[in-house]
Amino acid sequence: MHSTERTEGGRYGRGRRGSRRGAGMVGEGHKRGPHGGRRRMRRGALAESALVLLAQRDMHGYELISEIEERTQGRWRPSAGTVYPALARLEEKGLVVGTDSPDGKRQYSLTEAGRERVSNRDPDAPAPWDEFGEMRVGGDLRSAVAEIAGQARQIGRFGTEDQRKAAVEVLDKAKAELYRILAG
Repeated sequence: MHSTERTEGGRYGRGRRGSRRGAGMVGEGHKRGPHGGRRRMRRGALAESALVLLAQRDMHGYELISEIEERTQGRWRPSAGTVYPALARLEEKGLVVGTDSPDGKRQYSLTEAGRERVSNRDPDAPAPWDEFGEMRVGGDLRSAVAEIAGQARQIGRFGTEDQRKAAVEVLDKAKAELYRILAG
């Protein structure tokens, strides 16, 4: 369907398959531009991010998603539907190898070719996710909340029970302080 054709309900369509141009969540590989609009991450940023992170330690796909989200303070959270195909392409190219771990997750590590590719990166080049550092998502408060939320999610997913309890205590104290600020 083209954007000028009417749908069965009488409304005009929004392009092929009814999708809106530029639609998608910030976490679906989009980022907010300096004027609030959404832009896609540059081509190859996800694959490059995966290689750089896997050079630091072996990870499964969900860990890569969480690590990218944490490093961008919640501004970029690639979906599993983009991460796993990217890992499969890197595996086809011989840059990573995936092995099934006892817990049923597929753990990815760099091959020799993958390590060589990472070592050939310009040492002064910023990490692919660093371009988010230049962008403001809505002010300092919003950035701070996004960062705390990312860290809390990491503790919730990978922390021990003691770490989770300690995090809840810290967040309860922060909540009380915020209420004090509101009360003036």
